[in-house]
Amino acid sequence: VVVGAEPVSWSAALTLRRAGCRVALMVSRHARTEAPAALAVGATALLGTPVAHRARVVRVIGRRRVEAVEIEHLDTGARRTVPCDTVVFTGDWIPDHELARAAGIELDPGTLGPLVDTALRTSRPGIFAAGNLLHPADTADVAALDGRHVADRVAARLADPRPAEPAGGARLIAAPPFRWVAPGLLRPGDPAPPRGRLLLWSDEFRTAARLVVRHDGRIVAEHRLPRAVRPGRVLSVPWSVVPQSAIRTADPARGPVTIGLG
Repeated sequence: VVVGAEPVSWSAALTLRRAGCRVALMVSRHARTEAPAALAVGATALLGTPVAHRARVVRVIGRRRVEAVEIEHLDTGARRTVPCDTVVFTGDWIPDHELARAAGIELDPGTLGPLVDTALRTSRPGIFAAGNLLHPADTADVAALDGRHVADRVAARLADPRPAEPAGGARLIAAPPFRWVAPGLLRPGDPAPPRGRLLLWSDEFRTAARLVVRHDGRIVAEHRLPRAVRPGRVLSVPWSVVPQSAIRTADPARGPVTIGLG
């Protein structure tokens, strides 16, 4: 049984198939598959694997090894047992943040990775973070470009015996249906984030969506998204959706800047 139905879930199912395993069921809490339709339809045709939508695993059954899972329909509460000998969990990514947590670095409650500004500084002076530690489940090339973005700043920090530490700034917070936005801290004078993009993760499907930025109790920007918002994949939007006026006045006393859907 594979828990999840986003692109990595289907990749896991295909890998299991190549290894000679039969996938009895895929389980998704959403009403439809999170993966792009072409991928889902093609993989379904190849694997013949059923997908239980609007469902969750509530119990893994077995003592010395897995024997079955019990799943529950989220709308009706009906439960059933599915025999299996392995459970593969995918999606709902948690970054490998153990070192950051042990170092006392402030974590973003949305991403569960370090809270960083657009220069990728963490709350600990001289420590930067990049890649999937900040925005889990993104692709390797995006993670590598984060490294390119931060490399010059790391080198400059190492070369300066008395570097000036930034102050001030305000939180950039994701509003529902978004779970998180990265980077999550705005400071006047900082550079644009890597690739000039903000990254968001949605928990819901939305079509014809309009991005709305709010600050100091009012809407400061709106942006029509060119494609649908869907769970299971990172949404990348231009940095320019956050107006310069909001960045210049970013101050904890004025509250956070929020980004959501209208």
